[in-house]
Amino acid sequence: MKLKLELKKASEQYGIVCREAVLAKQKANELEKFRQEKERNVEKARLAEEAALALAEVERQKAKAAIESAEMSQRLAEMETQKRKLAELKAKHDEQFRKRTIHDVVFHNIAYRRYSIKEIEVATNGFDNALKIGEGGYGPVFKTVLDHTVVAIKVLRPDLAHGERQFQQE
Repeated sequence: MKLKLELKKASEQYGIVCREAVLAKQKANELEKFRQEKERNVEKARLAEEAALALAEVERQKAKAAIESAEMSQRLAEMETQKRKLAELKAKHDEQFRKRTIHDVVFHNIAYRRYSIKEIEVATNGFDNALKIGEGGYGPVFKTVLDHTVVAIKVLRPDLAHGERQFQQE
């Protein structure tokens, strides 16, 4: 009977140990699954962080390019404004010079040098057709240089009665 009791006790202990072993195995499996899930979550978080960093870098590059483009556009606009202002100033200056010149010629009878027909013939190489730049209603026009100045010389046709008055106005 003692042997039976010991066998029963050993059998109960064996059953307890087996149940504990099964529970320990289940617990180990659960812990392994938990560890694997945690690893997957860590990997997902790492990949998400890398993607977010890459996206942030792309956005930073886009912002930088947009800023550079805006700065370049601003510089171009400033250059165009400056160019326009300079053109306006030049046009204004040219107009003032033209008005002043016309005023001086009309009201102050500015002195000018008269050239002899011989000097004009020499300057135009005897009214060479190679120097002819046009033909007006009152005669041909020649381009030449007198006293280091490029000039146009208009030759009045002698057969035009009213031409001298028009010629003087020009």
